[in-house]
This record gives sequence, C-alpha cells and structure tokens, in this order.
Amino acid sequence: MKITVLGGSPKGEMSVTMAYVSYLKKRYPEHEWSVEQVASRIALLEKNEEILAGVLGSVRESELVLWAFPLYILTVCSQYKRFIELVASRGGVSAFRGKYAASLSTSIHFFDHTAHAYIREVSEDWGMRFTASFSPAMNDLMKSAERLRLDAFAEEVFFVVGSSQPCPRRSAPLRVETSRISPATALPRLPPPRQHPASPSLRAAVLVDYGDSGAGFMADRAALSLGTSVDRIDLETLGLPGHGCLGCLRCGAGECAYEGKDAYIEAYRNQVGPADILVFACTIRDRYLSARWKAFLDRSFFNTHRRTLKGKRIVILASGPLSQLPTLRETLSAYFDWQGAQLVELVSDEAGSPEELGNLIDAAVSRAMRAAHEARQYATGATVPPAGFLGVGGMKIFRDEIYGGLKIVFKADHREYRKTGEYDFPLRNPLAGLGVWLGYWITSIPFIQRGMRNGMTKFMVKPYEAVLLKTAPKSADRG
Repeated sequence: MKITVLGGSPKGEMSVTMAYVSYLKKRYPEHEWSVEQVASRIALLEKNEEILAGVLGSVRESELVLWAFPLYILTVCSQYKRFIELVASRGGVSAFRGKYAASLSTSIHFFDHTAHAYIREVSEDWGMRFTASFSPAMNDLMKSAERLRLDAFAEEVFFVVGSSQPCPRRSAPLRVETSRISPATALPRLPPPRQHPASPSLRAAVLVDYGDSGAGFMADRAALSLGTSVDRIDLETLGLPGHGCLGCLRCGAGECAYEGKDAYIEAYRNQVGPADILVFACTIRDRYLSARWKAFLDRSFFNTHRRTLKGKRIVILASGPLSQLPTLRETLSAYFDWQGAQLVELVSDEAGSPEELGNLIDAAVSRAMRAAHEARQYATGATVPPAGFLGVGGMKIFRDEIYGGLKIVFKADHREYRKTGEYDFPLRNPLAGLGVWLGYWITSIPFIQRGMRNGMTKFMVKPYEAVLLKTAPKSADRG
C-alpha cells in the first residue's frame, strides 16, 4: 500500500508527531511510505509550483493519506492551514478525491477533538473517504500499552483501505452561497450606525485579516459604531504572512523568536492587551478562519498558557458560512471561555440584507460597550459569565500539565498560575480536606445516611437560605 504522510509541524522532521510516524514506518515496512513536510515548507510551496505539484503527485499515487500534526491553539498550525488553502486555490483537490484518509495528532489533549473534526471535514469536502483518527498524549509513545493502541489504530486503517470498505460522511456538505453581501453593494444601502457616546475611558481594537473584503466592510462598520477610542489593526501589516509560530518553545522562558522582527508582539502588547473591547473581523476559508487569522492566534502563544484576554468583551464578525460550521463555533467559544473573556456575539454576513447585517453589528457592539462600562466598577473579569465545560475543562488540563512536568519548560506559566490562584486543586487546603474526610465517614454511618437521604432536597438548598435572606433589589446598591 502506498501511503503519503502530510507533515503538519512547523519543525518538520524534528517533531514529536514525526516520532509517531517513524514508529509506524518501522512497524509496518511492508507498506510504501512517502513523507511530505508541508507545514515547515509552506513558504516554498507557495512560491514554487513545481514543488507543490510534487506533493500533489505523491498524493495522487497513494491509496491512503495520513494527516499528521501537532495541536496549535485548538486545531492545526497556521502553516498547515495555509497548505489546505493552497491546495484548494491552486486546483489541487482532484489529487485527493477518492483517496482514503486518516489523522494522527500529538498534544496534551487540549481540544484535540476539534482539530481532528476540522481535518475530517476538509477531507470529506475534498471527496476523501475518512477512516479514523488517533490522538495520543505527547509522551504516549514511550509506553508499551499506548504503542499497542497505535498498532491497533494503524491495522484498523490498513484493513479498511485494503478491503475497500465504505466510510460514512459525518459532516454535511457546505451549501454554496450565491448572495454574499459585498462592501460595494452594502455600503450605499446602509443606514448610519447607532451612535454611542464617546468614552475616553474605554479602549477598543478592531482586527481584520483582509481589509478589502466582506470582513473589511464589517470591520469598518464596527469601528464606526464603537464611537470611542478605536485601534484598527490590519493583520497583514503585522508581518504574519510567512511568520507563523515556529514551535521552538523559547516562549517558555518569556521570550519569542520573533521579538523585534515584525510588528506582531508590539501590537499585541500595546493595542490588544489594553483594549476593553476586541472586534475580530474574520474571513472564513474552507471550514475555519483564514490562515492569516490562525497565524495571529498561534503567535499569541508568546504568552504561552497565560490568559491575556481575561475580562475583555469580544465580538466576532465572520465573512462566510458560519452557521454551517459547528466545529469552528465550538473552537471560538472554547478559546474565549478558557481565556476568561466574554464572547458577546458572533455575527456573519449570512444576514438577509445589508440593513440587517448593519443592525446586527451595531447591536453586538452596543452590548459589548454596555458590558465593558458595567465592568469598570468591578475587578477584572468579575462580570464575565462563568466558564462552561469548555473553559473549565480546558483550564484544568493546563493547570495539571503546568503543575506537572511542563513547568520545567514553561516557568513563566508556573509563576503566573501560582500567583493568580490557578492551582485550585480540590482540597488543597488541609482543613478542607480534613472536613471532607470526616464528612465522608460520618455520613457512612447507617442512621445518618438514612436521615440525609430522606431530607436530601432540603439539605441541598439549606446553604443558600442565608444568601437569599440578605438579597435586596439592586437599585438599593446605588443608594
């Protein structure tokens, strides 16, 4: 069987993911393996049509394509994302059509499922037959039990391909949009934005990937609607094309390989960091934000696992079929939930008319400004809605991993987590632990257990009675 591996690490062969691929090559030498490092060579692939044609030729001759990648901010890295865009824009999809596909990632399991969902959806859009995904922790290859799992994954995939098994499609095909609202048609028809009183105390930043597109039009509308101190940031001016995250981990010690080499870090610190409100105007390419936006998110890892957007109000303006992309919506919700920011609204240009779109943007901005004003009288993040499963679960993964072995590399994270109380392990307080231990054994006594069971409903609500007795109308707070 001819297998083409598409390497998705900016580090090329020198990556943990490729160690897993090397294991598979040694374990199953009867197959013909071809490894194409597309993420680390993305600049070359963009400039040299011949090299890109060589990659597509390898895919065309294969029976199986293995997507192999590390996780970068909830999905694949920006360089891998750019390769996917490149294949689509250069007419390369036909090389993939009809091929079997599988995916292999390495990570600490922080939203690895959304990365695999994205790759599966792209594969299905390209007419591939997707077999299975495998998502080990980074160091699992060193464990014999986990190597057995990897063998089982590979053999399942080989069986499906070798016996020409059919594979069901899990994602619905994207509907072709023919009535996308464009700046040229929308601007003359829009009513003026809602006027908000200028507020010198509030700062806002509007970021856009392609200023002359639908996303650019929405960014312009949001900036007008804000009516306050607004920084407009065009991602192209930050030097992001060709400057994706390298995965070098110099950031673990609080520095970045790109420091002083482009405008990204300065803009993040001086414009994004101080902002109360952030508007992200994004172009959707395939089933995710553009590679330019992905580079922006990846490069924010110079802050490593620290929550630099905590307490901010976020508005997402998307040009593309956002309503058809549940995986993208989940990753956006997860990212800001984990960050401790409030994702006020997601607005797309799927709106029925320019007027409706303008009103939706104005309304989202109005809500963000109101929330930001209200938050000024409280501590940072105090009025942000509590994180749900996505944010809480993600933070627990980072907490445990940093407290464990990762603090050796990410020393700045360890210091930050210790300082801000992120190490909120259950029963870390010895007295609390003793209380739970005593409570466990006392309630194990049969007659006490029976009494608790009979009065459980009252027992559950009893602690809240004192709070409710003291609760007064909020208008009394202002008095």
